[in-house]
Amino acid sequence: MHLYEGLARKLRQNGVEGVFGLMGDDTAKLILRIQDSGIAYYSVRHENQAVAMADAYSRTTGKLGVVVLTGGPGFCNALTAINCASRASSKVLVLVGSGPVAEDDPSRSVLRQRLKYFPHVEVSKVAGIHAHRLTAASTALAEAQESIAWARSLGTAVLALPVDVLEEELLNLDGMDASVDAQATRPEEPESDTISMVADLLEETWAASRPLIFAGRGASQSGARLPLQRLGEITGALLSTTLPASGMFHGDSFDLGVCGTYSTSLGSELIGQADVVLAFGASLNALTTYGNGLFPKATVVHVDTDLEAIGRYVEVEPELSVRADARLAGEALIAELTRRKHSNTGFRTLEVAERLAKFDQLNEVNDVAVSGLIDSRRLMIQLDRILPSDRILAVDGGHHGSFSIRYIRVSSPENFVHPIDSGSIGLAVGAGIGAAIGRPESTVVVGIGDAGFMMSVGEVETAVRYRLPLVIVVCNDEALGAEMHYLDLVGESSDVARIPTPSLADVARALGANAITVRSVEDLVGLREQLGPGSSGPLVLDCRIDPAVRGDWLDFVFGQSGDPVA
Repeated sequence: MHLYEGLARKLRQNGVEGVFGLMGDDTAKLILRIQDSGIAYYSVRHENQAVAMADAYSRTTGKLGVVVLTGGPGFCNALTAINCASRASSKVLVLVGSGPVAEDDPSRSVLRQRLKYFPHVEVSKVAGIHAHRLTAASTALAEAQESIAWARSLGTAVLALPVDVLEEELLNLDGMDASVDAQATRPEEPESDTISMVADLLEETWAASRPLIFAGRGASQSGARLPLQRLGEITGALLSTTLPASGMFHGDSFDLGVCGTYSTSLGSELIGQADVVLAFGASLNALTTYGNGLFPKATVVHVDTDLEAIGRYVEVEPELSVRADARLAGEALIAELTRRKHSNTGFRTLEVAERLAKFDQLNEVNDVAVSGLIDSRRLMIQLDRILPSDRILAVDGGHHGSFSIRYIRVSSPENFVHPIDSGSIGLAVGAGIGAAIGRPESTVVVGIGDAGFMMSVGEVETAVRYRLPLVIVVCNDEALGAEMHYLDLVGESSDVARIPTPSLADVARALGANAITVRSVEDLVGLREQLGPGSSGPLVLDCRIDPAVRGDWLDFVFGQSGDPVA
């Protein structure tokens, strides 16, 4: 048995169900053996998209996402998505072909030695990504298991596979079928004295009469939803989240949604009235707090397992810090406040409940779109009403997200994928495919701009080939939207950012997808029926949006000076 056969079997033993990739000569045999082992292999059109698929597969399922890349150019093509997955701490294992170890190996051809050589491990480590290179078949399986365990427990890992080592015979098969569960880290419990201090603060209702509970990705990952909802009931707090924790409190009568630059007008108003903010596993950065413009006078209690994360951003200096797991801290506060028989109406009045129940964002939209174009806000509000409520939303980076993120709601953080962690556009189509493969029972909606769509248009064919019923919503302003608005804001000509596009509906049809050109809300009539049982393959909505509609966050980020917020 060759090592490439043993690695395929090792993946299978670790419960890997699907692998994404783009074949190269250095990984061809491994991919064949992966298929032979019963693991589904998804062949894609670009390496960057392959990693985005594995990333979103992991984010939406909690399982290990695996991608196989050819060395050198294949790895370089995928670096942006690898960096994105790593920064999001996604459970992704990147297997990449590598040059041979032996100096005299015949595979050290000009092609492999010069054209496909790249320092995969060294570059990965510079970017802060865990990486390792195999050196011998005798230790390779154990080392591969360590990389798998790392990826499942701590985040993205890169494993470089030298071509000559892959061809080596496995002489000792002991432990071949052994697998190691993801390392379970013990949640950090809060100190009782610290919890007592927070409880003391909350009991001073003259200073904590209007509390806000604010949850981030750390709270979502710790399973803190129910404890924080109960804490809100006891303290009379409103509930809000950071962007990565979107949908965490979906369905709760006192859920304000995302806090910060994606807040609703009512959410921003109520958040601004908070006099104490309990932040659990949340980044209190400038975009989240509007540069601390949302609650500048509130007392902030920051709960996080990472001491460096507490008070990291100068916008918000916490009055109290609690180093603890979000769920355990929430449960401890509930126990202490219950022991004290504490209760507070806080924000939870009939008036606030009625305002939240009656709030309709459409009433605040002054449709300014010219004839033949659609207002992005009306488009997204209508899609929110049409699309299945349990949808998964994968949103690309770019100006268009101002509207899809704000107006298309999700029912849980696992149903929201925003591959923006490396600041790139063009990853959402791949992310949507990965989510659709991982969660085939759910409708997956991709929000993307025309520039990002053109960067990833080849993957529409991938979705067609695998009959994935994606709904790809392209906000087509025939421009690099964020850059166009930035140049307009600072008084420069934006002509260079305006790029005419062909009919994206025609392009999608040429690749085998269904497509609709959307210029008005009326063009969406019948969309619900197209998404019913029996639908297969992607549907592309080429939405011709009015470029005059600008997202609120651009004014905040760039302001009048054009200088980005730190």
